[in-house]
Amino acid sequence: MSKESLDKAASRSLRVVSLSRANSFSGTMSHESRKYEELKAHVRIIAASHFLPFSVAVSESTPEEPYQWTVSRRSGHTAMYAGIRSLGEHPNTECIQLGWIGYYKDRDGQERACDSLSAESIANIVEALKPFDAVPVFIDENIANGHYEGYSKQILWPLLHYMSWDDSRRMDPVWWNCYNKANQTFASAISAIYNEGDIVWVHDYHLLLLPEIFHKLKPTATIGLFLHAPFPSSELFRSLPNRKEILNGMLGSTSIGFQTYSYARHFLSSCTRVLGLESTPTGIDNNGSIVSIGVFPIGIDAKSVQARRALPSVQAKMKTMREMFANKRIIVGRDRLDEVAGIKQKLEAFEKLLETCPEWQNNVVLIQVTQPGQNRQPKLEAKISELVTSINSNFGSLEFMPVMYHNSFLDTDEYMALLNIADLCLITVIRDGMNTGSLEFVVCQEDKHSPLILSEFTGTAGSVSGAIQINPWDYLGVAQAIDTALRMSPEEKKVRYTEMHNHVMGHDAQHWAITVIQDLRATVLAGQTNSETPHLDLPFMTKCFAAAKKRLIMLDYDGTLTPITNIPAQALPPPDMLKALNQLCADPQNFVCVISGRDRQFLELHLGSIKGLALSGEHGSFIRYPGGEWINLLDDMDMGWKEEVMSIFEFYTERTAGSTIEAKETSITWHYRNADPEYGEFQAKECMNHLENAVVSKRPVETLVGKKCLEVRPISVNKGEIVKRLVGANPEQWDFVLCAGDDKTDEDMFRALRAMRLSIAGNDSEASARDAASRDAPPHYFTIMVGPADKKSAAAWHLVSSEKVVEALTWLAASNNEHS
Repeated sequence: MSKESLDKAASRSLRVVSLSRANSFSGTMSHESRKYEELKAHVRIIAASHFLPFSVAVSESTPEEPYQWTVSRRSGHTAMYAGIRSLGEHPNTECIQLGWIGYYKDRDGQERACDSLSAESIANIVEALKPFDAVPVFIDENIANGHYEGYSKQILWPLLHYMSWDDSRRMDPVWWNCYNKANQTFASAISAIYNEGDIVWVHDYHLLLLPEIFHKLKPTATIGLFLHAPFPSSELFRSLPNRKEILNGMLGSTSIGFQTYSYARHFLSSCTRVLGLESTPTGIDNNGSIVSIGVFPIGIDAKSVQARRALPSVQAKMKTMREMFANKRIIVGRDRLDEVAGIKQKLEAFEKLLETCPEWQNNVVLIQVTQPGQNRQPKLEAKISELVTSINSNFGSLEFMPVMYHNSFLDTDEYMALLNIADLCLITVIRDGMNTGSLEFVVCQEDKHSPLILSEFTGTAGSVSGAIQINPWDYLGVAQAIDTALRMSPEEKKVRYTEMHNHVMGHDAQHWAITVIQDLRATVLAGQTNSETPHLDLPFMTKCFAAAKKRLIMLDYDGTLTPITNIPAQALPPPDMLKALNQLCADPQNFVCVISGRDRQFLELHLGSIKGLALSGEHGSFIRYPGGEWINLLDDMDMGWKEEVMSIFEFYTERTAGSTIEAKETSITWHYRNADPEYGEFQAKECMNHLENAVVSKRPVETLVGKKCLEVRPISVNKGEIVKRLVGANPEQWDFVLCAGDDKTDEDMFRALRAMRLSIAGNDSEASARDAASRDAPPHYFTIMVGPADKKSAAAWHLVSSEKVVEALTWLAASNNEHS
């Protein structure tokens, strides 16, 4: 990431910040500018993965504790580790790798758990890893086993790869507890080294709870999550017993990255269906906090592969292999021994090739290298052995076997040599995150330009367009693709290869890591995160309330005084809320009004008995002052549009199971909270377009998008207008003003009060807005948003739930009684 590109991105982002924060009480441009300057000056990244890319062994020089240690690189996940490592090579960027150290090796080479090591030996491990910018996480052996061998490998990995659970994979409750505890341990380890402004980058399915856990510890932290594995469709993911906990854990992130768009789309669908959240293709509204969603296909360390293939040791093995398979066309495959690797499908297709194209018999060899999979699968091993034996029996001889099956880890030099001499690479996986082996093959084919056959179910398929894509279940189709590839002309090979090579070299692991971090930083700079509304200072508000002589209290109902319910009629006022309202209304110094979207019949039924309480229904269409009658503020307005809107809503209700219509006197609402989440959102958008074309563009009405509902109302009606009416022409008359709400309709109230407060202050600057409610002299304005701190709002304060709002009102009522 060049300094120039970052400056341009920051410049664009800061312009977005200045626009998006225009109506907010909190956050100023100067604060955002300072944040940008800090980011531009220095970036510190903490990359958390399950394993560290290093392992430790007892040094030969220390036969007894405390041990000294030798550090070596751990095999596997080379693309991920290469990308992370490359970040530390950029100017002004520091990258710390954090992960489980795993087992250590004693002097005899035996693996041992770290639990029994002395504190001094463990401290020596920490010191030994410091030169590598690595921080080890130590986890109890039983917890580590339940976390990795249990929940991660037996539950999450099969689910993410579309494998249903059989009786042998029944979930042990202990596994989930271990998974949770391991994620908690990681959060504590990160917290111990975290500094304000650091970027925390979490990797893969082993740590899906970590973002939420760490977000609770450090609410302002920037947290990125990247899932290297696939993400299944919502229909499959919903079968996971801990589905909500996993999704909420992931949504603790600032940004979540996936390998392909389809994986991101499946995740969005799961959030909608399981959690009922609203989403767009690029983000999720997590109760007011926008979590960014991105697609970042991982690459490989291409330069490292180029250097390795050119080694003399690799060249020597290439020569040996060419002599061994002289006059034979070589097909190479390398996979883990898992169901999703598609080895069985590959062998079936190869057998079909030899049957349908006999000219290839004795002329082509399939070299299949297999290494241990996530779990031991005896049935699969037996089936593969059976297929290999069958093919070699039917098409082989004493001199030649058409399938060479190597079921163990392959030396890296041999693997590189094999990729270099191959005439074709055949990948038939039925589900894979990215399959970086195909990218390594492309780099190794700079001389031969051999073709690549790639399953359409790999994450790579969408990126490597020069490959021949196949459906691994179509054995005849795969056989025909192999035949086509082996007969391909040198000209076509070169064209296809050039396209693949350009992509692989231009989108390597370093490019992937830079892109992810750059996107994450741009998200922060754009003001989409870290602009939190502070928690209500209840003691200070109570002090201001007690000192005031004339007070105005305006409260929303649903989501503010009572929790949101799936069935609106069930949102009944709780006894403690009624008690607090009665006490507040009993003081003549207080004017209390409930401003709701509910109709006046509902408000009269449940709140009408509270003496001294004012009520406003249907978002300000009606008002009833204490002791008075209901006043229709839209009495003179033409309501002829209601019939048209009703017919449109009825049309969509008939076609959307679970949706209902709520007809009020001055507005009509279509609710789809109980409909299928995705279909409900789709129908709501269709309905909005219909309303816009048929009604809104021709009548003085507007469509309001609420929580799983659409409301059509007169354009002159909103809660902000009723607030202006209650405050009156002389805002200075109120010493204390309190306003609380939880959704978009309540933002009209917050903005109206903000404008009034600034007019009283005689200062329209952004900087004065945040201090409006905290000055010693009245009037004191307290605008309170109900929801999480990072929910976008024009309010100055927040409370997390309706229960906390009632608790705050109870405090005020108690204070009222003490001073009366």
